[in-house]
Amino acid sequence: MEDEKIVQLYFNRDENAIKYTADKYSSKLCNISYKIIRDTCTVQECENDTYLEAWNRIPPNEPRTYLIAFLSKIIRNISI
Repeated sequence: MEDEKIVQLYFNRDENAIKYTADKYSSKLCNISYKIIRDTCTVQECENDTYLEAWNRIPPNEPRTYLIAFLSKIIRNISI
């Protein structure tokens, strides 16, 4: 699914937004977190916290064209 459609699901408060985000970006986000933490269980917690934070930040943020950068910044901060 395209990022613009995923962001629209967040705006509609549709919980499927998290599923589609995870399907598309889970491996990339976990890779970012693992490079910082080096613990698989903690990486999974950071990934889940990232989806919650994205849910809370969209709206008002509208990262339609830069969703992966938006999520990457969130998981990096959570992992640190």
